[in-house]
Amino acid sequence: MLTLVTSNPAKYAPFARELERLRIVLAPPRQTLVELQSLSFDEALAEKARAAAAMFGRPVLVDDAGLVLAAYGRFPGPLTSTVLGSLGAAGLQRLVAGAADGAAMECHLGCWVDGTLRKWTGDVRGRLDFTRPVRNERMMLSDLFVPEDASLDGQLTHRARALAALEVDALALHLELASATPAPDTLQANRPTHECPFCAELEHDSLSVFATMIGDRLHSRVVYEDEHFVIMPPLGEFMEGGLLLLTRQHILSLAYLAPALVEPLERLVGATCKALQARWGVAPLVFEHGPAPEWSKGVCCVDHAHLNIFPAAVKVRPHLAARMNLPLGSLSELARLQQAEFGYLFVQENDGSRRVYDAMDAPTQLIRRLIASEIGCPERWHWRDYPGLDELIATYHALKGQIQP
Repeated sequence: MLTLVTSNPAKYAPFARELERLRIVLAPPRQTLVELQSLSFDEALAEKARAAAAMFGRPVLVDDAGLVLAAYGRFPGPLTSTVLGSLGAAGLQRLVAGAADGAAMECHLGCWVDGTLRKWTGDVRGRLDFTRPVRNERMMLSDLFVPEDASLDGQLTHRARALAALEVDALALHLELASATPAPDTLQANRPTHECPFCAELEHDSLSVFATMIGDRLHSRVVYEDEHFVIMPPLGEFMEGGLLLLTRQHILSLAYLAPALVEPLERLVGATCKALQARWGVAPLVFEHGPAPEWSKGVCCVDHAHLNIFPAAVKVRPHLAARMNLPLGSLSELARLQQAEFGYLFVQENDGSRRVYDAMDAPTQLIRRLIASEIGCPERWHWRDYPGLDELIATYHALKGQIQP
């Protein structure tokens, strides 16, 4: 979780849902943060972020917000509360009398990481209106500030926009800060294999789940194998053409794949997608649910690294867009997610674009559910409810020997 240090949590009360989605918790400063008296938001924010990081012993988020008057450059900026407390409404009106009444409300969020300030900003333009009634002696900017866009709440929009700017980088920031903690024990990333149905099947265990369910109908479902990877149609094959690409080594997820195997995996994924598109006419979806090291994906999934590959024309991103996410290039970048406290969902869309999403509270087999629903068979997503053995066998015969990396 990220921590946003603030002495006034009430100002973020309207954004409770956004904070929860971004895995941000509010915390008061452990002692008073001395604020730098500067007209530069960057300078004031950097000093506050540096002091807060030292106070908490780790990078944390801080904020600074204020009013900027068009007639006075960046004034009062970070000094807004001091200036307003000294001048009051009447004094502020005298200050801007005869000058441009244009103003802006700005909110800046910052985090001190590796000796550098990371900053996210939101602002809203408007003007000061001194004809509006002041509620009490403690003047609030909400009494005077009028946004250019009358549909906006000038007191909230700058904070909302700052949080929106942070959202773009939120997942990357979570991962970067998590990487500063000690790496998980190797045994944690390589769980015991004695209960893994994939390992049992690859060892030709006659009591494996697959052998028990398929009986004499098919001796093996493997359509491709090499020293490091195996490809086979899944149990619960809700449509013909679905495949699993799994590692021979029992590792928790592809985030733990040895770097030397990334390029062979990329070639194999490309060859598999090519074979599926040639047979079913659709550039396939490729996805993985990678669990966090300390928890499982759920009883319906297997914590043995595997990609799901389905020739289904389904747009997944609209269903996951509300989750923290970031674009992905090479599969080697999945290594960044080894310590993702919330696990991850990796998706390669039909157009080849790749993105990873946070998997906090994701239902088991979420993407299978989405695909099954979109293609009109929502009741088939669970393999126990719909084993899909006929589709599995058809897929095996259609693709055996057809994948050539």
